[in-house]
Amino acid sequence: MNYGSTTEYTANLYRGCTHGCTYCYAPSLIHDERAWGRYVDVKVNAPQVLERELRGLRRDTVFLSSASDPYQPVEAKYGLTRRCIRSLLRHRFPISILTRSPLVLRDLELLKRSESVEVGMSISTVPGRQFEPGVPPLLRRIETLKRLAGAGIPTWVSLAPVIPGIMMIDLERLFEDLKGAGVSTVRFGLLRFAGYEESKKMFEDSAGIEFAEALAGWEELRERLSSLVRRYGMEPRAEVRQKEVGPGADATSLDDFRL
Repeated sequence: MNYGSTTEYTANLYRGCTHGCTYCYAPSLIHDERAWGRYVDVKVNAPQVLERELRGLRRDTVFLSSASDPYQPVEAKYGLTRRCIRSLLRHRFPISILTRSPLVLRDLELLKRSESVEVGMSISTVPGRQFEPGVPPLLRRIETLKRLAGAGIPTWVSLAPVIPGIMMIDLERLFEDLKGAGVSTVRFGLLRFAGYEESKKMFEDSAGIEFAEALAGWEELRERLSSLVRRYGMEPRAEVRQKEVGPGADATSLDDFRL
């Protein structure tokens, strides 16, 4: 395993994703011949490997996950994420989770035992079956955030990707709902495909427009989003780490283990 310049770690316990988001960058990383959204490979011995590796790591935040949702539907059967959380708790590692699934609530009591934990929910500006065929409905995700916050778990939202040329969401209403759900932080990111041609083609085929057209109006939208973040008091706090959950993330990966 190669360590980077930071001591923040990320672990992907599954390979592939049944959400099948047509804007996802992961297909360009794994180059699998199977149709995106139709497969998930389970790293069945990930909990054992993680338990072993944690003994030699400097303690810092472990991010679950950057390229595959840690709460895939098959997580209900295999419980890899749950078992890895238990290891992280034993070794007192801070935990940051990013998911789109209400299945995270299964582990609520476990998460409440952590000295340092946060749970983020990923929301795009195109929360519809055309672009997110396997993603739980937006309302369920907001309800999940509300239950987490009500249990004392710090919550945040990754509003990404933002696609200015295709807006399928009322941003004002979204921020009102997130505020009502107790979300503390919203971080937003623009759709991008630098170096990810396979993902770019997948998006353009589903959207019926070119990538450049989808970005039209970004500067104006960015100002509006920044204003909403400030107005609703959701600016990133100093103690909440900034994480980039797409290409270019500066984090040490635990994914090179032979799982």
